[in-house]
Amino acid sequence: MECSYKISVLKLLKARNVKEHSFGETIKYANKLLEKLDYLQKANAHKNFQTFVSDQDSPGVADHFGGPAQRANCENLQKSLAESHAKISKLAEQVIDLKDTLDTKNLLVTKQSTELDKVQVELRSSQELVRSLKLELTCFKNALQSKSDDYTVLNISHSCVENKKNELEIGNKKLRSQLSKYEEEREVFLRTETQRNFLEIENKKLKAQIEMLQGLKEHCLSVESQLNDLEIENKKLKSQITMLKETREHSPRSGSVESLGSADGNKKAVRTAKVEGLLPSSRSSSSQETHAHSKSPIPDKRKITFVAHDSDVNAVMWYPHPAYLITAGSDRRLKLWEVTENDAKLVNSARDCNSSILSIDIDNKASTVLCASSDFSSRLWDVSGFKLGHTLTGHSAKVMSAKFIKESDNIITGSLDKTLKLWGKNKMLCTLTFSSESSVNDVVSRDSSTIISGHADRKIRFWDVRAKKSTSTIDAAGAVTSVDVSKNLLLASEQGGGLKIFDLRTCKELTSMEAASFKIVCCWTRAKFSQDGKYCCCGSDNGSVFIWNCGTGALERELKGHGSSVISCGWSICGSYLATCEADRKCIIWSKLK
Repeated sequence: MECSYKISVLKLLKARNVKEHSFGETIKYANKLLEKLDYLQKANAHKNFQTFVSDQDSPGVADHFGGPAQRANCENLQKSLAESHAKISKLAEQVIDLKDTLDTKNLLVTKQSTELDKVQVELRSSQELVRSLKLELTCFKNALQSKSDDYTVLNISHSCVENKKNELEIGNKKLRSQLSKYEEEREVFLRTETQRNFLEIENKKLKAQIEMLQGLKEHCLSVESQLNDLEIENKKLKSQITMLKETREHSPRSGSVESLGSADGNKKAVRTAKVEGLLPSSRSSSSQETHAHSKSPIPDKRKITFVAHDSDVNAVMWYPHPAYLITAGSDRRLKLWEVTENDAKLVNSARDCNSSILSIDIDNKASTVLCASSDFSSRLWDVSGFKLGHTLTGHSAKVMSAKFIKESDNIITGSLDKTLKLWGKNKMLCTLTFSSESSVNDVVSRDSSTIISGHADRKIRFWDVRAKKSTSTIDAAGAVTSVDVSKNLLLASEQGGGLKIFDLRTCKELTSMEAASFKIVCCWTRAKFSQDGKYCCCGSDNGSVFIWNCGTGALERELKGHGSSVISCGWSICGSYLATCEADRKCIIWSKLK
């Protein structure tokens, strides 16, 4: 557009130069004609003066001194004068014509000068337009450059994802064949395990019954010995009674009969008291169990069910105030809810992620929310206005987990690119990177210097921030989907398996928790300790939430209410409420049955 405009302006300028050049030639020619006219007028006037002088001075003398020659000369002069007058008249006509053409040309020049002024005004406006268009063009170029940079980054990430996808498809084919074999072996193992558990329970019951029967047998033997003693004494009494009958013929019979009846009643009372003494222990134990069960703080009633997101709800966490709840999902939204008696009201919502949010955490001051996203980054939001603060970029695959480190201002993130990254909360820069042998599914901190991570290669790794390396590992039975810490205990969930509790001081397994219908399928399914560390919970693929006793490993509750796989759960600080979320947009808040 700019080149065509310049060409048109140059054409107009060239046409103007041609017209001015033609005007200059016309003016020069007119000036020459005027000069000739002036010269001829002067010559004519001089000749007229000479003829007049000659006529006045001596007309007779002229005739006397050669009149014919002078006459001929005079005639010639008159002819030349007539010719000069004719030329002057022609030149005057030409000058008049030239003046007319000059006037027309001047009018044309004035008209073209006005048009030129208009063109100059238009040129100035067009130059300003060109400047503004140049500025816009530079802005567009900068935007295009940024978009092209984003496009190259996306292409690089897409190529990485494609390569990983191909690798995963190849590995998936191998795993499917292994999985089919493993499923068959697992079904056989589960059958044998259920049979073994059933037989163990039956064995325990039989042992208890045998012990009870042995106690009854011993008690019956003692009772029989006492009965034998009583029968001997009874015989002695009968013999004494016969002797008394013989000696005391005048004494009343009723008294003896009553004394005998009282003796037999005492024997029966003693016998029943000893037999019934076995029952109170079992009754008291059952009453104690029901009393303890009634005092259990485990939520067992569905209080509120609400639709939290437009797609999968991947993370849920209680705000330190028990009336507020934070959720995140595959619809790229982070939401804050106010929990009332019968409903959950949306307080605020943010959507600044480019892909699904997989985990959330809140700092100790309850002022900043941290989330991990599938777009290879983590983000920080201000809780007060739900405004995006900073974006942590550096991973080359999905960020599965992001947590605030205890007793510190740092942040730890774990990704499927087999790395863990340590970030300064204030500087927002990656200060340390740990490289592992497998993709990271979850991270948690024990203290400011110890990081614990769960991996897809069935290992739990411990990382020392000060030593900048891995210090120890724990082997699991399946891919570790989550890790959680309570005091000196570590809770880990295994894909396709159950939950396990380890002692952080010795790194040894303390408790293994499983159930027949419990199964973890999603690699970001999270298990959580209760606030007091006495219980733990986790969601299952069948839509149930399972709660175990951490001390005994016994299953306390199976909460049913979800319609799809339960992904995450979270206990309130008071311990009276449990929030769970599923893959089908819903969240459920559970409370204690009153």
